[in-house]
Amino acid sequence: MFKIKSPYESVASLIPHAENHYKTNLHTHSTYSDANNTMADMIFEFYDKDFDILAFAEHGILGKAWDKEPSIIPLFFFQYLWHGKRRYLTTPEFKAILDGTYKTEKNARTKSRGLMCVTDTIEANMFTLMKNHVNGYFTNDVLEGKYGKENDFEIPIATIEKSGGISHINHPTDWLGAYKDPECARVPENVAYFADLFRRYKSCVGMEVLNMYDRPNRSDRILWDELLMTLIPEGERTVWGFGNSDAHRVTEIDTAFMDFILPDYSVENLRNAMEKGNFFAVARYAKNELGEDFEGKGDYPRFMAFEADEAAQKITVKGINCKAVEWIADGKIIHTDTAENDGEIISVLDLAACADKISCYVRCQLKGDGGICMSQPVTLDAGNFADIVKPVPPKKVLTKEEQRKENFNNTRLGVIVNKIKNK
Repeated sequence: MFKIKSPYESVASLIPHAENHYKTNLHTHSTYSDANNTMADMIFEFYDKDFDILAFAEHGILGKAWDKEPSIIPLFFFQYLWHGKRRYLTTPEFKAILDGTYKTEKNARTKSRGLMCVTDTIEANMFTLMKNHVNGYFTNDVLEGKYGKENDFEIPIATIEKSGGISHINHPTDWLGAYKDPECARVPENVAYFADLFRRYKSCVGMEVLNMYDRPNRSDRILWDELLMTLIPEGERTVWGFGNSDAHRVTEIDTAFMDFILPDYSVENLRNAMEKGNFFAVARYAKNELGEDFEGKGDYPRFMAFEADEAAQKITVKGINCKAVEWIADGKIIHTDTAENDGEIISVLDLAACADKISCYVRCQLKGDGGICMSQPVTLDAGNFADIVKPVPPKKVLTKEEQRKENFNNTRLGVIVNKIKNK
């Protein structure tokens, strides 16, 4: 018999109500860093796409209220030559965006509530060629303007924690190079590297599992499952899966995002939900799950019920705008319910019937014409965690020559030299 710990237990009564679903993107860029469109243009497009919550996590630039100009970082002076303009909102525009009364040129927004502005956000390691990026939230300017160190996630995570903020790791398998070799997301040393960070920094609440077009990061879900199998049996924590568009152009908006379940909007509620996993990750593209050429269009799949019944040993979900409900444990699909066309599906996972396929968690995903929607993991403890916990591999002790080579590889020159060698 499993002891069930669901991240949706505290919000289960809210999930059936559309007004408690907040379409959210927490990783966005503009011409203040390296994007192609101005902050104002990005905001207007998110507004037209019916988003409820938006954060700009610019490279090395702390997010401010949208009627205040972000800091100008010398690294991005090239934007004047490339795009020739930056623009934030006027105060009247900002107020109208917040209260939902603003009329864009498209005038496409259907929601009466406005678009909420999340400030004090940043993408750290702003000038690392290896893209070892970390998003910080509810932090201050301790990382603003910091170039970052190649192949290092720990410094920004530790700095964000010390400032009182929280973080998540961005597109980790892009850094690992899994677009060339998906299996590198399963390599024990790679899994151990990220598991060690999550063990030591509780303020790092998760990782992106869905990002934009899912090209270089298509194996993020593989790494996610490997980390869940590693960390959950240790009994201290899990890893939440985030979805963000990481948009640098207005055309990239709505590629990936999150469906947050909140009693109402407030910074406190948003942070609480990020820490507790009260949200779902959504994407229009998921190459491993939906196919190489699939592009989600229209209404996206959405959970409208998520109930865990420990006494009955059953988990029940209701999905809308979906053709399939899939349950995943240890990275494998263990149960599926389908329908011929997009619609409503009620799926019940009988834990007793699937017990031999479950080690320590299940997660659920909805698939439909609009894309994919993934739940956070539900921890399932059969009292055997001590038996299935994975031993922590010892850290390799480097010789002086190996350490010298690693130090060089972690410089920008070393990264460039190695990229040339690997071509």
